[in-house]
Amino acid sequence: MFARSILSANLVRNALTTNARRSLHKGTDSTPPMRFMSVGEKTGLYFFIATVFLSYPTYVLCNLDNLRPRPEDALSPEVQEELEARRAARKQ
Repeated sequence: MFARSILSANLVRNALTTNARRSLHKGTDSTPPMRFMSVGEKTGLYFFIATVFLSYPTYVLCNLDNLRPRPEDALSPEVQEELEARRAARKQ
């Protein structure tokens, strides 16, 4: 009889502490709305963010030639003279 009263007291204490713990967690009432999104919404949001983050670096890499002035492709006069001298030496 005494053991049953101790057992029932333990059960009541466990039930009260469990109930107190569960009352602290309010579930969907206290969570931000972004936490509960459908899979399609999460996938769409992911692809939107990925596209926005990758679009600018991709734009810059594709337009590098348009963003800076082109350097002159001409060789220096000394190099041109050297090339002409080598061509003349081959012909002889």
